[in-house]
Amino acid sequence: MVTSYTMIRVLPAKDEEVYNTLKSFPEVKEIIQTYGEYDIIIKTELSTLEELDHFVFNKLRATDGVAVTTTLIEARPKFKRGG
Repeated sequence: MVTSYTMIRVLPAKDEEVYNTLKSFPEVKEIIQTYGEYDIIIKTELSTLEELDHFVFNKLRATDGVAVTTTLIEARPKFKRGG
């Protein structure tokens, strides 16, 4: 399993449209809207790096309103305090 986090810059006035489109993608497991340099962060889970490549290049970046993406691939499972 390849878990990744992608930070997304959205074109002005496209935030809700992009957010709703991303909700429809089965690869997207979590969506967070943020303030700052990036507008949205998504968590994805795919079987292989090839599937991640296809998702980022052919689906995510092709989404109307997505301007810039930066993807980070999880190196080890996250530490979670309190269970």
